[in-house]
Amino acid sequence: MTGHAAPGTALDGRVAIVTGAARGMGAAHAYALAARGADLVLADLDVVELDATAAAIRRETGRKVETLALDITAPDAGERLVSAAVEHLGGLDILVHNAGIMHDWKGLEQTPAENLSPYFAVNVLAPYAITRSAVAALRNSAAPRIIFISSQWGQVPDGHSYGYMASKAAQLSIMKALSKELVTDGILVNAVAPGAVKTRMVPDEAYEEELAAVPLGRLADPAEIAAAVAFLASDAAAFISGQTLGVNGGALVPGV
Repeated sequence: MTGHAAPGTALDGRVAIVTGAARGMGAAHAYALAARGADLVLADLDVVELDATAAAIRRETGRKVETLALDITAPDAGERLVSAAVEHLGGLDILVHNAGIMHDWKGLEQTPAENLSPYFAVNVLAPYAITRSAVAALRNSAAPRIIFISSQWGQVPDGHSYGYMASKAAQLSIMKALSKELVTDGILVNAVAPGAVKTRMVPDEAYEEELAAVPLGRLADPAEIAAAVAFLASDAAAFISGQTLGVNGGALVPGV
């Protein structure tokens, strides 16, 4: 076979921001990016676990890791994240919107309309605002990437957790709109849509229902979601934008 060599998945010297990085999927994304050579800015409200995760990544990968105790809904969240990346690590190449909330698993009559607002604040408005702050720095990157961690439930909603499912669907719409606008700057914008994952976010009452929806018959390990994130961050995904990569154990969902 002749032609150009296939692009690799190394991320040597690139700088990534990961929100919600103290544990679970966020920590897994951070490990995966650092293991491929990226330096990191990690943000979370849980300072103790965040510092422990950062220390482990430094020890195991030798990469630089900055941490921020941060509420992503704060007005200055984006500015603080980008400043940490640019001032301490020299720039910004990868922005991973991982932080999110899912507090309940209730139906219509147990969910007043005002309960949806926190979901949109964290899952939609905060990533949007952070992206606005990050665009200028990303334009200076040779391989800029924005990756949203969405959800299978944003593609195929169920009759539970209306705030979570509606906000994740909105997140996917914003991802597509951003991909169209930012493509002229060479900024690639995609989403990973996990199915059921072994994290604290899955409530006990939802466990059996989530498991039953997975054709492979098990929940994903966070590292399996992180592998998709690392791929989209790499040169191997240099011709992919505006797409939602489902990592869901074989569940068939419509294209979003």
